[in-house]
Amino acid sequence: MAKAAELEGYQGNEGILFTYHKESGYIGFVWAMVAVMVLETAGVSYLLYKWSPILHWIHLILSISVIVFLIVDLRAVIRNPIIIKNNELSLKIGIRSRVTIPTENIKELKSGSLYQEDRKNKEVFDLSLFSFDDPIFELVLDQPIEFKALFGQKRGITRIFFSVDNKAAFYNIINANLKL
Repeated sequence: MAKAAELEGYQGNEGILFTYHKESGYIGFVWAMVAVMVLETAGVSYLLYKWSPILHWIHLILSISVIVFLIVDLRAVIRNPIIIKNNELSLKIGIRSRVTIPTENIKELKSGSLYQEDRKNKEVFDLSLFSFDDPIFELVLDQPIEFKALFGQKRGITRIFFSVDNKAAFYNIINANLKL
């Protein structure tokens, strides 16, 4: 169980806080991608400038946008822990959509081992940092919650896949709420 003081600069919101980025290797992955993007942008932009200055500027703007997106997402991942507060579980992974679930609506907390089989199901919401890495937990809901997907589409979700760093403490807290 992590407290706000342990979350490297996270301030505000009381409640029980859980990180999800420390054990995943996400920080190293993002910085490696930023380094590769900077080198690729410099090389390709130089070659494109010799061939077509307009394409050079388009490539440069798009590449800088991707680099900024990666850094903003990393910062959001670090600053947005999973929060349990006032009998609600709030999940926001990076700059992805937020899902708030009343703890009464949680039916079961299971292992995320069925992720590969069920990830394409429309009732499943994937909140893992890496799509190629299996999440730790699957949260099964009693009743579907409405979720606003990309481009404003609404869909009902009954299962959520995600990971946390402190697995045992999270599992114990959720199971304690289920027994109440």
